[in-house]
Amino acid sequence: MKAPFSLARGIIFLLLLTLSFLFLVPFLWTLFTSLKTNQEIYSSQIIILPTVVTLEHYVKVLTQMKEFVNFFWNTVSITFWSVAGTVLLSAMMGYAFGKLDFFGKKIYLMFIMIILTLPYAIYLIPIYIMENRAGLVDSHLGLILPYIAINLPMSIFVMRGIFINIPNEIAESAWIDGCNFYQVWSKVMLPLSRPGLAVVLIFAFINVWGEFMFARTLTSSPAAQTLAVGITFLRDEAASWQYGTLCAVITLTLIPLLIVFLSMQNYFIEKGLMEGALKG
Repeated sequence: MKAPFSLARGIIFLLLLTLSFLFLVPFLWTLFTSLKTNQEIYSSQIIILPTVVTLEHYVKVLTQMKEFVNFFWNTVSITFWSVAGTVLLSAMMGYAFGKLDFFGKKIYLMFIMIILTLPYAIYLIPIYIMENRAGLVDSHLGLILPYIAINLPMSIFVMRGIFINIPNEIAESAWIDGCNFYQVWSKVMLPLSRPGLAVVLIFAFINVWGEFMFARTLTSSPAAQTLAVGITFLRDEAASWQYGTLCAVITLTLIPLLIVFLSMQNYFIEKGLMEGALKG
């Protein structure tokens, strides 16, 4: 049943609509600029929508800017393994903190909470020194490990909250049916925690895909650099004032983020999963 219209709901709707528009303006401006001709981009008049849509800037990026493909695949590889590691470890640790009792559990949780309050920048120099001694600087693994470590604290808390809300009766039923510890976790608990896994996946993906500070410090060659760093070199390669080419690069960089977010958004609003499990 639809809620009745009221002045307060109308004001909230207009406020949200305005905020959404403000957030979308930079992206839309970048997208439209990437589809304009250079004549329209550098015109003295302000042209919002391209009068003639062109893909010349995208063709130039994909055919003439050789390092773009290299930076893109570096980003895909590093992001994939970082997100996979974060999701797997947070699912295991979240289950332990949410459902198991062990010595020092509260102390470990407090330690993780303290880590959450600290800015990421303070880890940069110690991580660089450790990786330099271990020979991991300027490698994919040298970025994947810090990214997993950075994303784990918040991910653990998300998964812990999800597992706590799963009734113990479900796990007990699995135990009675003959499942062992690993089967209870993997075949019963993990499917029920899909909304939490989706949240962890999306936040980790966003944090890693566009991360600049660690990527800039821990890498020095195109063989390991990601798009967040490489885009500054691509700017030089494209010449500093070629806005169309730069906007095409930025748009291509944002496409994977949009695909992941839109493909996973249903898990944010998934309803009735727990109720369905209980009824079953």
